[in-house]
Amino acid sequence: EEPIVKRPTNKDANDSSGEEKLQFPVEFCDHLLLRKTDDATGFGLIRMGNGVTVMSMVFLSSALMTIADDDHEEMFGLKPSSLVTAIGTVSGILSALILPFMGAVVDSTPYRRRVGIIFTIILVSIQTVQIASTEHTWRYMAILQAINGFVFQVMMLAAYSYLPEMAREIGERRMTKYSSKFFMMMFALESIYLIVVIGISLHFEMNDIATSQVAQSINLLLAGSCYYYGWKFFTPKKGNRKLSANSSLFVSGFLQVFKTASGIWRHYRSSLGWYLSAVVFAEAGANALTLVSVSYLKDAIEFSGTEIGIMFFIVIISTIPGSAFGALVTYKTSPPTSMKLQLIFFILVNCAAFTILTDRESESYAYYFGILWGISLGWFYPTESLIFSMTMPKGQEAELAGFFLYCTQIVGWLPPLVFTIMNERDISLNLAGMHLNIYLGIAFIFYCLMDPWSKCLEISKSNKMLQDQTNDLPEVL
Repeated sequence: EEPIVKRPTNKDANDSSGEEKLQFPVEFCDHLLLRKTDDATGFGLIRMGNGVTVMSMVFLSSALMTIADDDHEEMFGLKPSSLVTAIGTVSGILSALILPFMGAVVDSTPYRRRVGIIFTIILVSIQTVQIASTEHTWRYMAILQAINGFVFQVMMLAAYSYLPEMAREIGERRMTKYSSKFFMMMFALESIYLIVVIGISLHFEMNDIATSQVAQSINLLLAGSCYYYGWKFFTPKKGNRKLSANSSLFVSGFLQVFKTASGIWRHYRSSLGWYLSAVVFAEAGANALTLVSVSYLKDAIEFSGTEIGIMFFIVIISTIPGSAFGALVTYKTSPPTSMKLQLIFFILVNCAAFTILTDRESESYAYYFGILWGISLGWFYPTESLIFSMTMPKGQEAELAGFFLYCTQIVGWLPPLVFTIMNERDISLNLAGMHLNIYLGIAFIFYCLMDPWSKCLEISKSNKMLQDQTNDLPEVL
């Protein structure tokens, strides 16, 4: 593998062409974070910032539930225990409705980087305001959080749109290595963040509100720095598609989703088609676990914000052996077989967790289930990504990467909505949490419908979807 060329320091910041090179203020960061291309460096930094941001949302969610519960007040007629999942529902619906349009902006205009920067500024600005979450402001902060969930998805869309071109520039081998490094750096910063926040909270015996304020403040420092340098390293790109003068970006986004789905279903139904159908439901169930677990641990187990933070720290740590175990199973079998075994394991863990964890007396068992959830998630995401990368027809990377991201969000609003409805109707939280297995079970069925793995690989070698480009649907004004 080629060594990464060392970039000039501030003392010799210009190369022979006179072009100024990007670098970090501290040279140690150059050695730790710089990659082969500026885009790869930027993406790694965005991933690190995203990890911290997600964890800060956990502390904020716990604080909002505590305030609402202490005040014995409802918001829009909802119980305090439904607050977090209701926020997730609104964010999910906004993402499902607007992401295709934002995808068209990113894909068809030269404003990809600008979109990412604008939505990152909005994200960080809202998080700055949320430091002031108190008994008097919690309703406004809940509304802002529903908006911020969608803003976060748009920022991710802009960042992830760089991946296909990045992979072509640096090569598959280096990209595989970088993917592992991106995950490890995100995990490292998440762990440092959780240790610091939990340590401060325990040392000063803070309540959930104060812990959330500390968590948001530290998040601004860490994630804000990552986002700033991440978008600074990302390079401007031209649009991948050209729209005619009378075309609508909004309609074009949904039209492209429809055309991509039709092409996949027509030519790759038995491989990529069933896989992406499985992704729609598997991602809905897996992603909803964060929202549901916060509500469940807070209401049923009566965990504090600090205890929930400890729980998530255990989950994150446990993803490491989970990833290693998943890789071993994948090597011994095949990626789809490994994924089916993972879904069975995931379902069994959920059944056991939501059956055993019923009250404060079961507190000690919660941490053991945190380990099992971490193993499950560490097995889930890398295996899912591996199947996608190996079944994706060559030449459609940018289009399919965006479509994949949309598949992860299209029904992401459904699990938190169902949990909220069940909770509002006083149905047992055990059953409300366990209903996540429905989505995982549907995903399992779709994986079973896939062709044998060797045939899936063979099908992916030819790109029949490119032939459809001459038969484009009429432009919609």
